[in-house]
Amino acid sequence: MGKIKLFIANANRKFTDEEISLFKSAAEAAEGFISDNFSFDYDVDLVITSPSFLMNTIPEDGISGRTYNSQLIALVINKQETKITEDAVFETICHEMSHSLRWEKLDEYANTLFKTIILEGLATVLEEKALLETNRQKKQFFLKEVQNTDQATINRMIAMLKNSFDDANYDYDRIFYSGDDSLPRWTAYRLGYYFVKQHLNQSGTTIADATLASYTKFSS
Repeated sequence: MGKIKLFIANANRKFTDEEISLFKSAAEAAEGFISDNFSFDYDVDLVITSPSFLMNTIPEDGISGRTYNSQLIALVINKQETKITEDAVFETICHEMSHSLRWEKLDEYANTLFKTIILEGLATVLEEKALLETNRQKKQFFLKEVQNTDQATINRMIAMLKNSFDDANYDYDRIFYSGDDSLPRWTAYRLGYYFVKQHLNQSGTTIADATLASYTKFSS
């Protein structure tokens, strides 16, 4: 069984003993969920730290995550924005573990806009399943926004980006994070969630199987 090895970057002593205990509980729950759904046979270092100008969070959630390679995940938590909850930490770890699993077990790279959209869609659907499977009721603002994207917005985003799906170079920040007057915030995540859910419904496969499926299984 794989192990999520937790490291708390706390030289500034911003995290209390109670919060550190919460992090440990969330990491253990995430490891259990991943182990129940995948062959989790490798180790992952999970670093939790406070924010800096180089490491931002989603203000509404007070947390963000980044997977640097299959065996290194970092979570940034800003206590000044939102109260820390175990559910939010658990949810974010499960999202990042989707990336970790793909990079550990598949010899593929998301080298186009469409593939990167699918990469994030898979992670978002896995975090959704993690909450449902563990009976956690509190979703992050990010997930609720993605889930509530209406079909008209989906159609508009597809129309604007479809000619760029095969591009290797694109405005990552605009499409994945900030949006602008033409595209909503988190456009790529909204589209990825939509495409992956469509794939699951049409193929009858599970998110666990889809997480480790080749990008060729998903049509643009």
